[in-house]
Amino acid sequence: MADRVNPVIFVDFPSTDPEAMSNFYAALFGWAFNRRPAGEFHEILPGVKPNLGIHRADSPMSGPVPRVYVMVDEPSVFLATAVSMGATVLWEEKEWPEFGARYAAFRDPWGAEICLWRDKGTYTPGSKS
Repeated sequence: MADRVNPVIFVDFPSTDPEAMSNFYAALFGWAFNRRPAGEFHEILPGVKPNLGIHRADSPMSGPVPRVYVMVDEPSVFLATAVSMGATVLWEEKEWPEFGARYAAFRDPWGAEICLWRDKGTYTPGSKS
């Protein structure tokens, strides 16, 4: 087994309201989703693999949770939009010099943490543009 690489094939989020959470990400990122069945499990189609899932949970996420990184062109714009939709800022856009990138993060209304990543080569280090 040590010689084999095991790829991530799916990420599944618990939510007390899969419909609302699916609509949040459809509105924020333009992601499509399939209800399988509606309100119980929704497959999120972000455009590239792996797909994501949202399953019904009896209680909201709490404690440490995984953080999902999403490639965007303007982290601060997506962060402001997410906050206007009920998300909480984890941190404002800042530079990550090691990767030559910028990033910001939020916690959605159901407890998932999303990092908005702007890749190297798409901005000038030391600036916000």
